[in-house]
Amino acid sequence: MRLNRTARNEVQNIADNLPESELEIIAAEVDAQMNQHKTNPLMLALRAFLTRHYGYPAIEMFDEDDEQHEAAEEFLREAMVRVARREVAIEIYRNKHGNQEAA
Repeated sequence: MRLNRTARNEVQNIADNLPESELEIIAAEVDAQMNQHKTNPLMLALRAFLTRHYGYPAIEMFDEDDEQHEAAEEFLREAMVRVARREVAIEIYRNKHGNQEAA
């Protein structure tokens, strides 16, 4: 399913106006998904990217930086919540418009 600009705007409006109970469910699901991973997958990708541009001592210090890891966790959680909200909104949109494709 591809969304045109009008459909995207409607989906975003739905996502922005989801009831608090739905947001709590989304947050709980995201937290459960994040708890399944011992290591944030973003940190592995970020470390691989950084090794192309920086030396090992700097990367080692980065690996030991708890503040950086917490920031990455927060970023990942926020991204997952945003995507999950939009996924719920797309389902609402599809149900509203009879599962038609809006290209």
